[in-house]
Amino acid sequence: MIIAAVGYLFYDSFFAGIIFAPYVFLHIKNRCRIFEQKRQERLAVSFKDGMQIIASSLTAGYSIENAFRESLSEIELLYGKKSDIYLSFRKIAARLNVNTSVEEAFEEFANESNVEEIDSFSQVLTYAKHSGGNLVEIIRNTTDTISGKIEVKREIITVISSKRLEQSIMNIVPAGIILYMKITSEDMLCKLYGNPSGIVIMTGCLVIYFAAKLLADRIVNIKV
Repeated sequence: MIIAAVGYLFYDSFFAGIIFAPYVFLHIKNRCRIFEQKRQERLAVSFKDGMQIIASSLTAGYSIENAFRESLSEIELLYGKKSDIYLSFRKIAARLNVNTSVEEAFEEFANESNVEEIDSFSQVLTYAKHSGGNLVEIIRNTTDTISGKIEVKREIITVISSKRLEQSIMNIVPAGIILYMKITSEDMLCKLYGNPSGIVIMTGCLVIYFAAKLLADRIVNIKV
């Protein structure tokens, strides 16, 4: 549909946009990246809640292994049995039941999740277990730090959400203007179709349009 729309608006032919077929793969790749980013954001937030439950269990006197086992019931109430965080914590608990060390089980979880906060916590947990420090205090402090970082991310997303909406609207405005002119003032655009100079001009406009879209995407993609 995108290729056909590009061909119609910029070249007055639904089939002319076929030369931009490689963009389909870029579009799919970009959508997959956005989907994965949203998955990571959801998992990071649920991980924060899960680790706060773990920290509370440690404060109550549970070992870290038992804390993971006991956390499953509360995580199930919060997110359900089909949630990523519940399935991940259940997998950790299952590995602990076969005498796998908690740091190894958590490292595997971090590698599978591909979430920065989880990977950071895994490294801190490994260090804490091997150094023999105050495990409860280290985990609580690390959880608080990760929670603060996640909250900052959520605040940034909230602040720029309106800008992202504006960006989405601005992305379709140029195409909407061309479509409006084709419908209401076709004589004004007819000279840009079917001749070499018109093709060069419209191709230049199209390149500028996509460059502006990519630039706008990078501007609103703020990383913490």
